[in-house]
Amino acid sequence: MSIIYQGGETKKWDQGQYTFAIRQFPPFHAMKVLGELQRVLAPALGGAIGGIKPETLDQDTNNVTFIGNTVADALNGLARSMDGDTLEKVSAMLLDPDYVSVAPLHTKDFQQLDESAVNEVYSGRIFDMIVLMVQVFKINYLDFSKLSSVPTGVLGTLRGLKQPFQANVPKSSRK
Repeated sequence: MSIIYQGGETKKWDQGQYTFAIRQFPPFHAMKVLGELQRVLAPALGGAIGGIKPETLDQDTNNVTFIGNTVADALNGLARSMDGDTLEKVSAMLLDPDYVSVAPLHTKDFQQLDESAVNEVYSGRIFDMIVLMVQVFKINYLDFSKLSSVPTGVLGTLRGLKQPFQANVPKSSRK
């Protein structure tokens, strides 16, 4: 049997004045990126989870104070585990120009999201770039619909973890 990899699914996503085409990473590349990400993100997630007190478990995710405290705890955990070089490395891995391209909104003039394109699109808008990185992560790691060998109960739990994550990620930037 011969299976030829066709390059993964490509999803389009709009942010501000641009449309991004994000192609899924091939499996081995995805594993390598995930390995690097987990080293950096696990301490931040631990900070966020550690900041959730039992008395706040019933808090509405639209509660600004609750979300603000949770995000602050996550950022503190991230700051303890990530320096500028590490953040740049993670950014480059997620925004790999072989897998992410950009075009002006409502056009089909896509170009690779190389360093020059990143400079043009994100100059002065670093947090919007982080939102794109989250979108790339979601496309590559949070699609649980294709899991075939995981028991149904585990799939349900994974979907439950995904929903609050998706609810708190902005859909697009606002200038």
